[in-house]
Amino acid sequence: MRYPCFAVVNETAQAENVMDNSLHTKPAQATMIWDLPLRLFHWSMVGVVTVAGVTGFLAPDSWLDIHIKAGYALGGLLVFRLTWGFFGSHFSKFRSFPLSGKGVVTHLFQVIRNKPLEYLGHNPVGALMIVVLLVSLALLVITGLVVAGGQEKMGPLAFLTSYRVGHFAEDIHEAAAWVVVWAVVVHVFGVVVETRIFHHPVILAMITGRKATTLKGPTREGWLKLTGGLILSLGVTAAIVAGGAALAKKSPSGWRSLAYPKVYSSECGDCHDAYHPSLRSAAAWQAIMTGLSDHYGEDASLGKNATDSIGAFLEANHAGTFDTEVAHRIGRKDTASLRLTDTRRWKKWHREVDDSVFRLRVVGSKVNCTACHTDALSGRFDDAKIHLPTGDKK
Repeated sequence: MRYPCFAVVNETAQAENVMDNSLHTKPAQATMIWDLPLRLFHWSMVGVVTVAGVTGFLAPDSWLDIHIKAGYALGGLLVFRLTWGFFGSHFSKFRSFPLSGKGVVTHLFQVIRNKPLEYLGHNPVGALMIVVLLVSLALLVITGLVVAGGQEKMGPLAFLTSYRVGHFAEDIHEAAAWVVVWAVVVHVFGVVVETRIFHHPVILAMITGRKATTLKGPTREGWLKLTGGLILSLGVTAAIVAGGAALAKKSPSGWRSLAYPKVYSSECGDCHDAYHPSLRSAAAWQAIMTGLSDHYGEDASLGKNATDSIGAFLEANHAGTFDTEVAHRIGRKDTASLRLTDTRRWKKWHREVDDSVFRLRVVGSKVNCTACHTDALSGRFDDAKIHLPTGDKK
């Protein structure tokens, strides 16, 4: 079905949504609308957001590494798009977007009346959705970097982000994720309406870049100007990515690498893991070391030199001296039994782990942290470093 009302929105007629009736006599022809960099960005974004969504909403915590890498890729794509929005071709530029409240309302009423105007680029509703998507995705990436830096102590912001800041940003990150979900749903719904009801081949146009239209497009930019804009956009993106990679190499705030004393590794590690000292508070370590004669039903008494050496190491590096998630959630939460497995957070984090896993020969018990947490001795306990055993080692 063809519609009698058409309009071309450009820099001079954008505010008025003026129809150019002289265009009705012109035959439809394939006009290049979406440039190649924009199309590559669009479909790359579809893939990256899909991976980020699946790993964020559906995958176990051990997939966090993939989720974070998808977030990095998303951030790089957004930097490119924001830069290309100023230096790209006409319809890639933000100034070509027909953004106005009146325009959005008018277009919605036209859709309801089954008489929408045709636009060479984005229509007002489509332009608004693009802005909502870009803003919500940018917020998603920024808060994701803060969460990763504060809670996981990884990424370009880890060197300056505290655990509490990262924990606070987690709620914002989750809210932004749901905004993105609904924005994507509305965007897809709009595409379905355009293609199925109004028969506008918007998906094909985003693949080929061309749209069959009777409207006259703006004068195309010269290849030299677009090449320069592309080089600039890629350069800005590469510079920010390189800067982020350099910052990610800095030592995380609130965490430090420890050298375990040999006496601690040999004496305590003889019966169980030589736990990272951030898993207990100073008071808890002191109570444990003064009660070695009845250490969970066994006599684990040591000589004075060994006791003093181990005690000094533990009390100098207790949970209060680390700003990691495990130090806050488990190490600083003392229990009457002094067992870390009795803390509420330990139980919550492990409630989905079947008891059969703890009975595996390679695990042995609930206190064998290193069997599943490959970075347990570092005190990081990153979600991405969790690898649950699936059977006994031969």
